[in-house]
Amino acid sequence: MSEIFPDIRHSVIIGGGASGLMCAGSYLAPKLLLEHNARTGAKLAVSGGGKCNFTHLHLRAQDYLCSEKHFCHNALAAFKPSDFVRLLQQAAIPFKETEPGRLFARSAEEVSEFLHRRARQNNTEISTSVQVLSLKKEKDLFCIQTSRGNIFSRYVVLATGGLSYPQLGASGFAYQTARALGLKVTELRPALTGFCVPEPLRGICRALAGNSLKAEISVGKRTEKGALLFTHEGISGPAALQASLYWREGEKIRINLLPGNDAETLLRTHKNEPLPFSRILAQLLSCKISKMWLGGLDVRAADASNASLRAAAQQLNRFEFVPTQTGGFSRAEATAGGVDVSQIRPATMECKTIPGLFIIGEALDVTGRVGGYNLHWAWASAAAAAEELGKR
Repeated sequence: MSEIFPDIRHSVIIGGGASGLMCAGSYLAPKLLLEHNARTGAKLAVSGGGKCNFTHLHLRAQDYLCSEKHFCHNALAAFKPSDFVRLLQQAAIPFKETEPGRLFARSAEEVSEFLHRRARQNNTEISTSVQVLSLKKEKDLFCIQTSRGNIFSRYVVLATGGLSYPQLGASGFAYQTARALGLKVTELRPALTGFCVPEPLRGICRALAGNSLKAEISVGKRTEKGALLFTHEGISGPAALQASLYWREGEKIRINLLPGNDAETLLRTHKNEPLPFSRILAQLLSCKISKMWLGGLDVRAADASNASLRAAAQQLNRFEFVPTQTGGFSRAEATAGGVDVSQIRPATMECKTIPGLFIIGEALDVTGRVGGYNLHWAWASAAAAAEELGKR
């Protein structure tokens, strides 16, 4: 055994992000937390634009995309938004509700530091800049091979997150390790990210970059409402990010720039006016956006044929296209897919086929919507594992 890590540990938590820190601070058994970055909570410290959208007051299990419909219920029921709020209140960390249900801290760094401090106070030894090379189970012990020697432990918590934000050290370690242990990993893809669009639509988006509006984006049977932001590569903003959670490569998406309004009826109401469509729509849509979006269809209403009027209405209410790709993992807020949850006990996050191995957070095939859902899953899944580890 290594001189640096000489003892058989009760438990080792691999990964010092949101879920790993939360787990470490939630039970009292002596434990070791390993983090490959030079500091813990690197991704957490910049989340929410530095403000940390740490939960959503109205979250439900239905707000998560998961291959097993009811997998999230136990953990979410056991650890509610009010439970994390209570932790912050006890630590005197200020927060506020911005949009209905969305809670933000004053500083993401404060939340990260609080979780680090809480872990240390609850019997956690934290080692940073340690690379975990492999994980194996030998009889009743796990052998963790690291850049600083081998560690032996009775229990292991895999909390290394997903593939999003590789610039902050994210990697596929959890998935590689799971596969090496014989576990199934579902398809991995970027989620909660914008869409790149084909030409000539990209030219339109480029010209409108920085402009935003309220819109609806539909993927299959799902329709997401919210702000749509034009970028140099396509579209982003909350509506697009939510839609990306459900989109698959090659699938069409549909955009409605006038949610709640029937564009054809509206344009026909002004059929005899000498104004272009963009001026008629000015109360609902900025002239700059409508002119660029309609292009050659932005004609005077009085001169419009029935066919051109219908085409303009479709462009506004039901514009369809196939994205070339999403913004990728470097811009994604989360990873969709992960360790197949059919292999995990939903009340404890313990692996059914490898007793003593717990998998939590983004490493699992559980992805929430934009708005604090994914951080809350980190807290809830970590609390579920910690509850069980504390009994052992």
